[in-house]
Amino acid sequence: MAYEIGIVRQSSYNDYSEGQERPSRLNRRGELVVQGTFQQWVGDGRVFTVNSGTGTAPATFAGAYVATTPDLYVYVPLGTTIIPLAIRVLYEAVGTESTMEIVATASVTGDSSAGGTGLTISPMRLDNPRSSACTATAAGTVTSPNSGTFFDFWRFMRPLTDTVATGENDRNPLVFEYSALKDGPAPYIIGTTAGTGGSCMAIWAASQAGTGFIQATWAEVPTTSIT
Repeated sequence: MAYEIGIVRQSSYNDYSEGQERPSRLNRRGELVVQGTFQQWVGDGRVFTVNSGTGTAPATFAGAYVATTPDLYVYVPLGTTIIPLAIRVLYEAVGTESTMEIVATASVTGDSSAGGTGLTISPMRLDNPRSSACTATAAGTVTSPNSGTFFDFWRFMRPLTDTVATGENDRNPLVFEYSALKDGPAPYIIGTTAGTGGSCMAIWAASQAGTGFIQATWAEVPTTSIT
């Protein structure tokens, strides 16, 4: 009896239309070829990234941790869900604060009127098949995300008193990274009707007088596709 579970396609690819029924792709050993979920989201045009600080111009961070002044803020509207995939915080200067605290919070208390500098959200697929429904800001004042349902899903701390140019810091890059693959499981930040009608991801790079760069990357899907 003949049967088919897939087609060996190792040297070339077939392009199919949306909604077509087609067999799975196999390699020459007959093994199913599967792409990682995160990279597939990129291919689907559902991964976005945002930067605070660009080129050689660092952002000025807010200073010591204050809940209402995150250094990077992503507002998630009702009907949209994001999954944080990666966050990178790089310091060029830290001032004289004895503790550097890097925190990322997921909260149902979003603020659609967040102040600060508006940031450009870019697709990780450069032909931009769809746009992000979220908005991102830096160095603004927002409704405290530390209310309703919220939690810190990533935290890093460096207890040093010297400056970025001296002592122990002189031998170590001040780069702190979150990865959903390494530090997960990643939260599903679902835009809700709490707060001002949405949720948020808030990131702090707290130090006495810090400057540097923050990059946040997330997958974004309609909430109806996961609930």
